[in-house]
Amino acid sequence: MNNWDIYVKESYDLVRRAECELTVNLAHELEAYVVHLFAHYLDKPRVNTVPVGVKLLSAQNLPVQARKQMLKDIGDECLLINSMEWGKHRWPTEVYYSDMGQMAYMSRAYAERPPEDLFDDLAYEFQTATKILRKCRIN
Repeated sequence: MNNWDIYVKESYDLVRRAECELTVNLAHELEAYVVHLFAHYLDKPRVNTVPVGVKLLSAQNLPVQARKQMLKDIGDECLLINSMEWGKHRWPTEVYYSDMGQMAYMSRAYAERPPEDLFDDLAYEFQTATKILRKCRIN
């Protein structure tokens, strides 16, 4: 078993335990996304190196494929920062990363037609995913 497999297995266990403790359930596709996001950042939490607002603005000038990738990355970064409360004492407001993350995921969902349900659902379930990841941090 390589490191990635271990990270995914441990992340899945943490996410499932958090869902049980919080008595919430994400749809399977969202749960898998959150598990892989958490596993991906376990050993390399390099986030928030460039202000999120600047990234969101610069994403609007990119070609569609590059814009979609950047908006996904921004949404992921905001979800992680909001969940793990990294650097919270420096946040502009309590809801900054939540608002920016939901905006990034929503923009990603509607970057092309038809909209992508996964990212639309991530924007809608942003607070639930935040609670689950925050519970994983505590466990």
